[in-house]
Amino acid sequence: MPVSPEPRNDRRREILTLLTENVREFGNQQEIVEALRQKGIQATQSSVSRDLAALGVLRVNGRYEVFTVGGLGDMKLLNTMRMVQFAQASGPHLTVITTAPASAKAVALEIQSSYWPEIKGIIAEDATIFIATATAGDQKVLLHRIAWLQKETAL
Repeated sequence: MPVSPEPRNDRRREILTLLTENVREFGNQQEIVEALRQKGIQATQSSVSRDLAALGVLRVNGRYEVFTVGGLGDMKLLNTMRMVQFAQASGPHLTVITTAPASAKAVALEIQSSYWPEIKGIIAEDATIFIATATAGDQKVLLHRIAWLQKETAL
């Protein structure tokens, strides 16, 4: 019987939130497990380890940092994201991305090939991409990824 991916996705969203919005630095996976438990999310060290790998989180200088969340360190993805002009929420489950003319399909394909778990579907036109997410939390993770990519490509 298949297991629902929702608890895993919720846990991964919370890990991203902990690592990106928390003032505290995490030096080991057990600290992340404890922080998740304080938020009411059950996790084991091995599940957190798998989540960190799937999210592309790296341990740098003794602490976990979000450099490559879900393929964000991929140079092809970074280069493709240079074509993104802006992204915004359009309701709780739909994100609209505007790209340079005739670039939306290339950007959508690169995002889709990154297998971000929060994305449920993508439609691309000439210069507009519509991305559906299952929850408002998923949309927050998506917008965070896009903002991070835009920041990285602006450097």
